Amino acid sequence: MSESSENLNLQREKEASAAKKWLSVKEAEALGYYNFMSYLGVPYYHTGGLVSTRKLAELCQIDSTKKVLMVGCGEGFSACYLARKIGCEVVGIDIAELSIEKAKERARRLGLSDRVEFRVGNAYALPFEAGTFDAVITEFVSQFLDRGRAFKEFTRVLKPGSYVGINEMYKEEEIPPEAAEEIAYAEKIFREITGLPFSLPTPEEWKKGLEEGKLKDVNVRKFRPSPSLGEVKALIEGMGGSWKFALYFTGLMLKMGKYSLFSRKIRHRFNRLGEGKKILLRKKSTSKYAGYVLATGIKD
Repeated sequence: MSESSENLNLQREKEASAAKKWLSVKEAEALGYYNFMSYLGVPYYHTGGLVSTRKLAELCQIDSTKKVLMVGCGEGFSACYLARKIGCEVVGIDIAELSIEKAKERARRLGLSDRVEFRVGNAYALPFEAGTFDAVITEFVSQFLDRGRAFKEFTRVLKPGSYVGINEMYKEEEIPPEAAEEIAYAEKIFREITGLPFSLPTPEEWKKGLEEGKLKDVNVRKFRPSPSLGEVKALIEGMGGSWKFALYFTGLMLKMGKYSLFSRKIRHRFNRLGEGKKILLRKKSTSKYAGYVLATGIKD
């Protein structure tokens, strides 16, 4: 075995171990944003929650006979939800190895290992043969990607007549200068804390990107974030019931409290995240110019 292979295996073992224990503050600070959020147990990042996940599945005509690829699956919450709710087969990929370890652990815990598979993978070079899937979906992922490259690769692994579906944020084409400046500041915050490119496309740009991915009948639907009782019920269901939800919430709060208390770096990260989310989702003068799209396109 080469030295580089040994180092990679050691890194994977460390990340797998991190998924199963309390990390020291120093270890937690060393994790990238998404690996850290997966370690905490944050179930998903996309606006609209599981209600929008289910709606996107409906738009992509996903049923129990379909095989679905979820690109950027995180710790597998949405993938497992779809497999349980609809009965479809789901394959999830993510570049964050700790996220994949957590996703595999979730699937085993929920008894879904026969319907859900997770692996480390790159959105620009999907490790699958052409025409493998009945749908390819992303949630709060495509906005970090080069849309031209990614959507062409998504289309490649689709069967003819099947869907690419995305649940991603957008900003309006026309925004008053003051609000536009604040939204640009929020975009900068997300680039800072994730270490990834982040600039919200307009609905028209999402449409153009999907069409450049060689998809037809592209439909972009705009939505505004609106917390609902239905989302709370879906989250509890996704967690496996009220008591499991209570355990999850307690564990999440304990971890967040610990690291916020003892780490200035992590406390700063949380504060910045809250600042960016407020601008895009809650502040009246700016949030009315942003939201999320459920967009679909079909492979010829």
